[in-house]
Amino acid sequence: MGSENSESQETTSTSLVYDSLNISFEDINYTVRHGILAGGRKTILNNVSGSFNAGELSVIMGQSGAGKSSLMDILAGYTKPTSGLLYVNGAVRNEKTFKRRSCYILQDDKIQNALTTLESLAIAAELKLGNHVSPAQKKRRIGEIIQSLGLSLAKRTRAGDLSGGQRKRLAIGLELVSDPDVIFLDEPTSGLDSSISKQLVFMLHLLARQGRTVVVTMHQPSATLLQMVDRLYAVVAGRCAYTGSVPALLPYLEQMDLICPTYHNSVDFLIEICSENADELVRYSQNGKCDQWLHHISHETDDKFLEKNNLRSDDVYLTSLPAPKECQTNKILLKLKSTYSTSGWKQFTTLTRRSLLSIWRDPSFNLMIIGIHCLMGFFIGFLFYDIGGDAKYVRDSYNMLYFSLMFLMFTAFSSVSIHFPDQIPVVRREHFNRWYTAGAYYVATLASTLPTQTICTLSYACIVYWLTGMPAEFVRFGTFCWTLILVSYVSLCVGLLNGSMFNVKNGVIFGPFFIMPFTIFSGFFLRYSDAPFIFRWMFHISFLKHGLVGLVFAVFGMDRPKMPCSDIYCHYTVPKKFVDDVQMTNEKYIFVIVALFGIGLVVTVCSFIILKIRLKNKW
Repeated sequence: MGSENSESQETTSTSLVYDSLNISFEDINYTVRHGILAGGRKTILNNVSGSFNAGELSVIMGQSGAGKSSLMDILAGYTKPTSGLLYVNGAVRNEKTFKRRSCYILQDDKIQNALTTLESLAIAAELKLGNHVSPAQKKRRIGEIIQSLGLSLAKRTRAGDLSGGQRKRLAIGLELVSDPDVIFLDEPTSGLDSSISKQLVFMLHLLARQGRTVVVTMHQPSATLLQMVDRLYAVVAGRCAYTGSVPALLPYLEQMDLICPTYHNSVDFLIEICSENADELVRYSQNGKCDQWLHHISHETDDKFLEKNNLRSDDVYLTSLPAPKECQTNKILLKLKSTYSTSGWKQFTTLTRRSLLSIWRDPSFNLMIIGIHCLMGFFIGFLFYDIGGDAKYVRDSYNMLYFSLMFLMFTAFSSVSIHFPDQIPVVRREHFNRWYTAGAYYVATLASTLPTQTICTLSYACIVYWLTGMPAEFVRFGTFCWTLILVSYVSLCVGLLNGSMFNVKNGVIFGPFFIMPFTIFSGFFLRYSDAPFIFRWMFHISFLKHGLVGLVFAVFGMDRPKMPCSDIYCHYTVPKKFVDDVQMTNEKYIFVIVALFGIGLVVTVCSFIILKIRLKNKW
């Protein structure tokens, strides 16, 4: 089918019977870098071909390391092949168009644990259906999916409390909201017992029967699950050992004099002999190009299938989900095939609301962080109690100011570096399935994180400022708090940069690498005039240096009058003399504000670029 005809059907038809997507691939090769040497390459897929049609449940199976997950990644568009061609309905596949009509459900099925089933589906509907669908239609669609997936009793249960099978069904339901034509699932039965696996696979069988193309990877499906499979695609060492129906597998093996023992699972037998007979199997299957064994695929009705497999109606889901050609919602859903269904602002507000709801549902982490700031504020406040008005303790006040910077910097940096990487698997799946743009997610993450950071910073600043006896002037107090808030914001952005680049484990190791240069060139340990000339530029990019200037300006600047001295002699009775000694006389507070905003903006842009690259390249 030509691309023009395909596009025409996409815009005029309301039935997935006519809009079904048959996918095929030819001579796919995939190699990856192997070893330390850049020239070393390892072949994962070697010239494999094949096809998967709408209306059929297709299973890619094989031994561990055979390449089935890599093949699935390429078919879903998650990974690009080294060479080869991918087709949709006989035409070369347009990746951007194909991704709009397909979804990929990964093996780890990461979801938002703090949200209930109903809330998760509602958020998905807001992001995937947008303003093209009325609230009533969204509500009806959510109700259909909940009932169809057998989640009615768990619709108000938080996702983190769902069973393994329920989590799998919810992960599928989140993608069914926009009614994709093609569904890819990587190891959906992994970690599930036989009963739940049977229910899940039959649900996928029914989804395929409604006109969708459903492709699944399985390590070694049982005989019960094989009865529900329409098309089997066996992979051995990166090549195709068999493609066809399950009943045709035994005749296929017999022509090579490979006789399966009586009462033995034919697929288990194929797995056992794959390694020894790989070349012969690949030759007979023509590495996936042989279609001789596809004509045995059954398309019997669901009622006959239930009767044949002795399945109870209580075990069967999707009985209430309308077939695509009967579902009125599809008339609207087909309009969503061309672009993101929601505007950037809608994505931002929805994601921010989801993040804030998750924080509200699981406040333990944030309450712990706020509590730490308050406790440390009282500790420092009593440790340096009432020193702010005495010239004898000017140096102690200066040390307290720098400690405050370091404490707020490390807490802001560490909390984000630990929390942000945990969200990457969820974001990767949702972003790949076109829920939202990377920019919308990143801005929403910042917006939902800043309120907690602001509360923490203000709590600490208020307690410390008044307990240490700093000048009781509103302008000075406001400047003190505003400077600490800006420093904590920049630290948070640096934490996001660290979290965008590394997982939690590596982030803890490499985190000090990002922070130490800012600390060394803060002006506290090493003065600008004492530093080697080639390193002086680093003072200008150290946000801690600008933060320290801002705090000194707030406490000792603004023409602060002569301070009382409780000792025989105080060197810094005149605050301006101390400002001169720390070489901050020529500093301007406006430059502090501009520098902190500029550094924060640069770090934010860098972390966003890295996040976008990471989401695109799966690392």
